[in-house]
Amino acid sequence: MITKHVAIMLTDIKGFTSRTAASSRLETMELLKKHKDIVTPILGKHSGHIVKTIGDAFLVTFESPTEAVICGIEIQEALKKHNEGKESAERIDIRIAINSGEVAVSEDGDIFGEAVNITSRLESIAEAGQVFFTEAVYLAMNKKEVPSSEIGYRQFKGVPEKIKVYRVLSEIPIGEQPSAIEAVTASFSGEEPGKAPQFSGEKAGFWRRFAAIAIDAVIFLVIISVLGLSSGPVVKVTDENKVTKGIEVEGLSVDNGKVKIKGGNGEEISISKKEGLKVFANAPAGKPNKRIPLKMFLWVLYGGVLVWRLGATPGKMILKIKVVDFVTGDKPAADKAFLRAVFSLVSLVLFLGYLWAIWEKDKRTWHDLIAGTKAVRS
Repeated sequence: MITKHVAIMLTDIKGFTSRTAASSRLETMELLKKHKDIVTPILGKHSGHIVKTIGDAFLVTFESPTEAVICGIEIQEALKKHNEGKESAERIDIRIAINSGEVAVSEDGDIFGEAVNITSRLESIAEAGQVFFTEAVYLAMNKKEVPSSEIGYRQFKGVPEKIKVYRVLSEIPIGEQPSAIEAVTASFSGEEPGKAPQFSGEKAGFWRRFAAIAIDAVIFLVIISVLGLSSGPVVKVTDENKVTKGIEVEGLSVDNGKVKIKGGNGEEISISKKEGLKVFANAPAGKPNKRIPLKMFLWVLYGGVLVWRLGATPGKMILKIKVVDFVTGDKPAADKAFLRAVFSLVSLVLFLGYLWAIWEKDKRTWHDLIAGTKAVRS
């Protein structure tokens, strides 16, 4: 068995398992054939070596990290054209993850090693239509050819250290990164050299946003009143046969696109794109349950889920406002959406965080600045 250093690409079709469950074998084969017909020629064009295919997934190696990323961009562009005007059943949306590192090559050509494992973990958090890659690829590739944005560090299962993750900025054509001279000019103008370009959209004014949050407040209060949650959800502790209201929030973590909230009585709430919403309640016997209002917690769920899934809350939709990633202009990822919702509570203190948007050049509130988001006209 030999070892070599390669760039590794892993792709798969979004929602393939659920689609196959609702499709005939012929429809599944036609989908895979169309997928292969689009992807394979582009892989060959960029000297990609197909190690193996596993159902809807391609495992591919490249000699050059730059070629791997450009290949990923071209695949997504080709699929975007294919999907234009098509129904969801005919669309092919794929995730692409790229890593670079040393692998062991078996006699039959398969590859193994930590670099492959990291690629697999990265693919699990990649978004459909996007190209995600690791810092190892970023440091080795030609940055002039590929516009990119840093997502941040992620902790992957089975990998001891955190991995810095990037994604391609599809809004900027390849080769149109700022030149070295432009970077120097930017440094004199007070901008950060090499900083990723920011999404430009029509800013949502302060009074429009104020009206939107007022509408959301009314809708939120109506919802919790109708559902009987004005005092917090009821949790029954079976070992004491007691009923208590409220959960004391003691811990909040946002990582790998998953939000975890831990309560003072052993409760845990987990929200992620793959697993959805999971609630665990486990209060130890004999331990008195603590009671606090849950309106703040429910407000975070209200804002976080809707911005993550729809890009806006009902109040914002009514007034034609949407929340976007400040850099890419896409819908915020789950971690950013919930981080924004959590810190909106801080902005509500004396309304100072919202008033900040009056003077901020991009009309961003405190929670927008912290989460890396922006409110624009839709």
